Amino acid sequence: MTRPDIAYSISVVSQFMSSPTVHHWAALKQILCYLKGTPGRGIVYVNHGHSRVECFTDADWTCSKIDRRSTSGYCVFVGGNMVSWKNKKQNVVSRSSAESEYMAIAQSVCGIMWIHQLLKEVGIKASMPATLWCDNQAVFHERTKHIEIDYHFVPEKIPENSD
Repeated sequence: MTRPDIAYSISVVSQFMSSPTVHHWAALKQILCYLKGTPGRGIVYVNHGHSRVECFTDADWTCSKIDRRSTSGYCVFVGGNMVSWKNKKQNVVSRSSAESEYMAIAQSVCGIMWIHQLLKEVGIKASMPATLWCDNQAVFHERTKHIEIDYHFVPEKIPENSD
């Protein structure tokens, strides 16, 4: 059974697999207790009568106390059903919450593109364009140009999905 509700917790604990401490084992035990207390929870797919693609994305700015890197996450829904999700520690330290959110959005756009391609390959016509939800309008400000790759990547892909 797939359990996206524990994805973040597992990603945090897995960073310490090579040399776990007592605290890491305790955290893992909490995850296992949660799983034991929530059997049967998983993903249920329901026909909502549409094929819209929506993505929700977020980032936590400098959350890691060890290296101050942010974590990005997104969930992609097709027809109101979650079909893909990811959370990942960002590769570089962000200098602002806007930068962290922008990197999360770029990662989400890659996920949306992958889903659109998969749907196309299996013959499912998804409603276009996809809707991307994020929580920080600061990412669309011109002062974030120092994130040049992501800055140009996201808008470049928007017209591609607007057919």
